[in-house]
Amino acid sequence: MAALSLRSLTLSDDEERLVGLLRGQIRKFAAKNRIKNDFYEAKQKTQHLDIAVPPGLKDLALALGWPGTVVDVLEERIDLISWTSVLDLMGLDDVFRENHLGVESGRAHLDALIAGTDFVTVGRGDPSMGEPEVLVTVESASSATAIRNVRTRRLGAALSQTRGESGAVEMETLYLPDSTIRFERNERTKKLDVVSRDDHNLGRVFMSRMVNRDRASDLEGRSEITRPVMYYTDAAVRTMQGMEINREFYTAPSRYALGAEPEQFGVSEDSSAAEKRLAGWTAAMGRFNVIPRTEDGQMPKVGEFHPAPPTPYIDQIKLYSQLIAAEGGIPSTYLGFFTDNPASADAIRQAEYRLVKRAERRQGTFGQCWREVAYLSLLARDGKVDADLFRKIDVKWRDPSTPTRAATADAGQKLVAAEILRPDSPVTYDYMGFSEQDQMRLIEESRLAQAAELPSLLRAAAGQVTDPVAIKLSSRRNANEPA
Repeated sequence: MAALSLRSLTLSDDEERLVGLLRGQIRKFAAKNRIKNDFYEAKQKTQHLDIAVPPGLKDLALALGWPGTVVDVLEERIDLISWTSVLDLMGLDDVFRENHLGVESGRAHLDALIAGTDFVTVGRGDPSMGEPEVLVTVESASSATAIRNVRTRRLGAALSQTRGESGAVEMETLYLPDSTIRFERNERTKKLDVVSRDDHNLGRVFMSRMVNRDRASDLEGRSEITRPVMYYTDAAVRTMQGMEINREFYTAPSRYALGAEPEQFGVSEDSSAAEKRLAGWTAAMGRFNVIPRTEDGQMPKVGEFHPAPPTPYIDQIKLYSQLIAAEGGIPSTYLGFFTDNPASADAIRQAEYRLVKRAERRQGTFGQCWREVAYLSLLARDGKVDADLFRKIDVKWRDPSTPTRAATADAGQKLVAAEILRPDSPVTYDYMGFSEQDQMRLIEESRLAQAAELPSLLRAAAGQVTDPVAIKLSSRRNANEPA
């Protein structure tokens, strides 16, 4: 690629410093994000105490998926349905469907819960290449970062990176309020050069940030995989390792023989460690059952060391699971421990109350991101946004609780009977949990049914007319009508 010297494809000094700052932010959080991802995927390297671990069992590939469970059970209750509006959606329903945001949103929520933050970019797509007119893309916190404007509560600048198979950055995009600048790696110089610059002058950074558990003193967000969750997981892994060691001793218990000579078991002072180990296995599996008398005719005394049962390990793992359940706000049954007596429906709802409340809080914070994505989508498509109409736009979420279909139907029937809800209202259909396709079918069936009943309704209404003038007018034949 030739060197680029056009003025429009160069960066100002401020832009150069900004790019360096944003690249530094990605590197700053890279190690922390990698640790969170390793714990989520149960790939973390647990530090062992090396006190009572035999060398042969030191490198066991133990794994425990509790951090992933803490994240997943919360993410599974955060379902983005669509954007909604009191008046006109302005085509946002098409943007939602064409970008498969019902699926893509779940990926954004999952990364935000793991890393504490995530990003969503918006731009114009290329329909000739099969892309939607408005292209919405989810960006991981490992490859994107941003600077937030505290006053506007929006982004002041952002950077996203695309890495190749080797892990090297192959492409970057710098998002500024009035420009979007793209970089690509120069194969000759191995540097990232500016290859395109879109000075749209729309005054908006075309990236939105999704933050999890931010607070006034920490606007960067917080992962659901907290330090206590990581410690409890590592401690449980170490306990499982102890249980593995206990299992090895329980499977092949240690035995002893008093008054016996080592030569009786095929072992001498000159035997190697491997030969002693083989002799021990041979004795334990068979030869130990028959031991000859000593030279003076005495019978050796044989005994066995009884291993401890694994019960203490199980109790300890159960304790850690309860601690993680408290830290993650989830029922302990989600971690695999059940009681002999099944819980009642009310007890289940009570145990899930905190989890449901956490999901509702995430819907509120994540909804700010998706509402900004809606605004950026309209701005990318039309170049402007009607502020009055956009104030009616909001985000629609699925109920994070777990009501039964029967309970929902009963509550909906009571609201309709009290005339709070209309029987054929989309609000009623949403409350009852009907999908968008089912709602469209119900509306169409209602329209066809009304059209089929219209002639009979008109005849019934005509039969109830008693005004003589109206009857005379209705019976008068048109003069131009053939006899």
